[in-house]
Amino acid sequence: MTEQNHNTACVCGSYSFEVLMRDDPSGDKVWQLKATGCAATTQSKFAPGHDAKLKSLIIQAGVGGHPVRRVVRDTVVSKDALRVAADLGWEDLVRDAIARGSS
Repeated sequence: MTEQNHNTACVCGSYSFEVLMRDDPSGDKVWQLKATGCAATTQSKFAPGHDAKLKSLIIQAGVGGHPVRRVVRDTVVSKDALRVAADLGWEDLVRDAIARGSS
């Protein structure tokens, strides 16, 4: 009997970063969430083309100096964009793009 591969959530959907927009009149900080918006499922780590979506998000965070966070179930890990890229095997590519200031 062959075992079926089950779809799991695309990894890119678990990454995001926040950009400070402004302080509101009461002094609260208002943030904008930047994420891939991915809700795809896949039998691989990434849905087709979603590794590129994630690279772009990480580069945007790095250019802006924002930490990248990954949420998996009830655990949140926040890291520098280059550390995230290194974990994914993209450090050189992301470093070069951040230095150029573009995704």
